[in-house]
Amino acid sequence: MNLTTKNIGKTFSGVNVLRKVNFDLNPGEVHALVGENGAGKSTFVKILSGVYTPTEGDIFLDSKKIQINTPITAQKNGVSLIHQEPQSFSHLSVAENIFMGHMEGSNFSRVKWKDINQSSEKILSSIGLEIDPKNIMEGLSIADQQMIEIAGALSKNSKILIMDEPTSPLTPNEVGKLFDIVKQLKDQGMAIIFISHRLEEIRAIADRVTIFRDGDLITTKKINEVSNQEIIKYMIGRSIEDIDVKENDYLKNNEIILSVNNISQYGNFKNISFDLKKGEILGFAGLVGAGRTEVAKTIFGAENFDEGEINFKGSVISNKSPNEAIQKGFAYVPEDRKQMGIFGSVAVEDNITSAIPNEISNKFGLINNRSVSTKSEEYINKFNIVLTSGRQLIQELSGGNQQKCIISKWLLSNPSILILDEPTRGVDVGVKSEMYEIINQLAAMGTAIILISSELPEILSLAHRIVVMREGQITKILDNKDASQETIMKFAISA
Repeated sequence: MNLTTKNIGKTFSGVNVLRKVNFDLNPGEVHALVGENGAGKSTFVKILSGVYTPTEGDIFLDSKKIQINTPITAQKNGVSLIHQEPQSFSHLSVAENIFMGHMEGSNFSRVKWKDINQSSEKILSSIGLEIDPKNIMEGLSIADQQMIEIAGALSKNSKILIMDEPTSPLTPNEVGKLFDIVKQLKDQGMAIIFISHRLEEIRAIADRVTIFRDGDLITTKKINEVSNQEIIKYMIGRSIEDIDVKENDYLKNNEIILSVNNISQYGNFKNISFDLKKGEILGFAGLVGAGRTEVAKTIFGAENFDEGEINFKGSVISNKSPNEAIQKGFAYVPEDRKQMGIFGSVAVEDNITSAIPNEISNKFGLINNRSVSTKSEEYINKFNIVLTSGRQLIQELSGGNQQKCIISKWLLSNPSILILDEPTRGVDVGVKSEMYEIINQLAAMGTAIILISSELPEILSLAHRIVVMREGQITKILDNKDASQETIMKFAISA
């Protein structure tokens, strides 16, 4: 099935977020969409999948003009959307999730469960997933839930599959399995739109790439005819220089601000010891499940440790809660941005100032709105946060701009120690570059930074030293000059 759009546009509250997009998709093709956060690619695929109705323009399937007004009409036309975060019904069975919305019978008593389960098993088997269709969804991994969404699309005889950042929550092994399925579906004639910020993924899986910038479709290229640097330049309108590890004056003093001595948390990590210097960026590398996040949460007081000692500025401390840690000068940017980083239904400026209640309220505890606006506006401008106003709900911002808000919140608290857990996950290369500059600037100002990242090039570009963890233990602490992707992986997979 061929899909074509002519002059597709979308306006929200008078703001043009998508303009005259002319796009085509062929059967048996993986067509990647890339662009900065807020560039318009997600708005575009939401139009194709019926979440949004276009303000202008037309959609054609096999040269026939169609109307897609709802997700149901999209599915009836053979278009299915696989979300970044699985949209499953956790209390229902795998089979119910696969056939949700198109089970035979007018009520559950008349559903032919034997046929539904058999059909589900057949579809799951076709994509290499060995899961009992009678199992309840709750407890399944994100990767399995995502595969079940794909199975659901196949059950509806979808001809076009839209995958919006599908690899973001997956481990490298799970990404590999997903790509195997994508290639299989492609060989069967499925047309696939694939959105990702990871250019290495785009290059591995896509036939063509379409680049969006500021609501415009900039260009479409065959993937083998365009370099990563060219893609980046199309995305952000400029080239990005390679980032090198930056030394600073504080590091010369060799001042240790935090000492972690043999802390253990039964079942998660054991005998963790390291020092953190003022002005240092200390990277934490390791495979998923190595215990890095658990260590970070423990230092921040979000989790308890069973043994060991933490020394901060020469004194033994025990952060019994995040509030206690914040008061001492700790800050933590979590991996799970939506669940732990933001108050989604709250205004941007209220999110940014949420860590400094005493500075934005009077002696009676009443919030000073002018102070909130002034303090938040400084960081909105400083970090080029794209929004309509400070009173816009933070959940309406792109992922990259949300992340900038979270970092702004913690910088307002003037922390001595900043813990960054996967700070660039799900953001585009332009925002990444900006964040790298921010991180280096903070270190140069004396902030001690713990950086957890699964992207080894990121660790190698920023961290002065690298702590490698495996199965809850530190296997090696490397100076940057002695580190490479190969050496890090060596210590990440073997003791």
